[in-house]
This record gives sequence, C-alpha cells and structure tokens, in this order.
Amino acid sequence: MEYNFNNSREQLTPQDLEDIHELLSARLRAKNSDLLWARLHHDLRSIPYHGILGKIYKDKYGWQYCTGQDYSEEIKTIRKIILTLK
Repeated sequence: MEYNFNNSREQLTPQDLEDIHELLSARLRAKNSDLLWARLHHDLRSIPYHGILGKIYKDKYGWQYCTGQDYSEEIKTIRKIILTLK
C-alpha cells in the first residue's frame, strides 16, 4: 500500500506534519503559512479527501509531491483545499 496523505492521515506523526507543511508552504506569505500549519496540526480531520491530496506521498527520502503537468497550479490547488475549509 502506498503511504500518502489521504490514506495515512490518521497515522501522521508531528514530524510528518512538519515535513508536509514544509513541502506545501514554500513561497507562501507568513500569514498563509501559519494558517496552513494550523490546519495541518489542528484541523486535519476537517481536510476533505481529494485525489490530488493522494499525490502527496512518503518514500524513503521523505514527503514528496508527484507532479502532473503543472506543479505550480497543482500546489496552489492543494493549498486552497487545505486553507479554505468549509
């Protein structure tokens, strides 16, 4: 079984969350980076399951993102899903 954000969120360690935050927060303003951190650490169960979140996976090198055609747009989409919880 692949270890990805969608299927392993119940087992994520604090270090996993830090690594995912680092992966997703590059080039974000401090306010949005802080909100992303808070969502990952306090609202993890509120983050909806999306296929694109399954592309965030862990391998022997740590947390990675398997990009499709446009890395920048896909990361923006992931951030939007996490930052704009309904």
